[in-house]
Amino acid sequence: MTPLRKPPALQRGDLVGVVAPAGAVKADDLGAGIRRLEELGFRVALGRAVYRTSRYLAGRDQDRAADITQMFANPEVKAVVAARGGYGSSRVLPFLDADALARSPKIFVGSSDVTILLHFLRTACQLVTFHGPMVSPNFGKYSSPATNDAFIRVLSATTPPGPFTVTGVNVLKGGSGEGILTGGCLTLVCQTIGTPYEIQTDEAILFLEDINEPPYRIDRMLTYLKQLGKFEGVRAVVFGLMPDCHPSSQDLYTLEDVIRDVLGDLPCPILIDFPSGHGGTNVTLPFGVRAAVEGNTLSILEAPVS
Repeated sequence: MTPLRKPPALQRGDLVGVVAPAGAVKADDLGAGIRRLEELGFRVALGRAVYRTSRYLAGRDQDRAADITQMFANPEVKAVVAARGGYGSSRVLPFLDADALARSPKIFVGSSDVTILLHFLRTACQLVTFHGPMVSPNFGKYSSPATNDAFIRVLSATTPPGPFTVTGVNVLKGGSGEGILTGGCLTLVCQTIGTPYEIQTDEAILFLEDINEPPYRIDRMLTYLKQLGKFEGVRAVVFGLMPDCHPSSQDLYTLEDVIRDVLGDLPCPILIDFPSGHGGTNVTLPFGVRAAVEGNTLSILEAPVS
């Protein structure tokens, strides 16, 4: 496997580019997120299409893709952060030049629907990518010290960041494992299957999260990935907070029961409630670098930036 390219580290004072590759953006939330990034010590540049709308999208596909291209081409921009998720990231891919993006490796951060872009940049451009906070929801509407601290810590880490000291992570199946961290929003991970940017899970620490999906849909998606062989060779599975994916209090089972039923026979540890993706706190996870699970702790064993 070809080693992935690591983008240059982010430092306070650097210029952060904001793009909207998916859903239309609310000005108030985005404005609050921009102010938070500035408070954290960064300068901010907005893509031209960020405030545009086309139905439920942030402007035309070509315009959203052009913003990504221009941010990668701009030597002053040191990191590119998605404004929000929603839907639409997959529609910009035909308008992106993978070779051009690869020639100018940048930190790229996003989650939810932006999972698609993370895997495109990994497979087509051979870049380490970052599953983490987006400007409107995570720096704006639901900003938290844990989100902010992990963003700076991981994106500036020219040495291995080590363990994440987060609370509330639970063990569904004990053990330890080491591998390459990858994953994202479960719905979008499934959407990569059969595409040129299909998720690579061999020898992986696989992070999965989602929002507003009933337990039977979580069951269906996990079963689908399992029947495809995507859990074969996985070294650990880490689930996010999974808001609004749990059964009601009247049901006689839990989401944990569903996960155990589908994945309990895997010979690797399984954790749940790691705070990345949906659910408030959104800890930045570098995809494409070595990581480990031990007990209820996820650690990053390799510097994600250069």
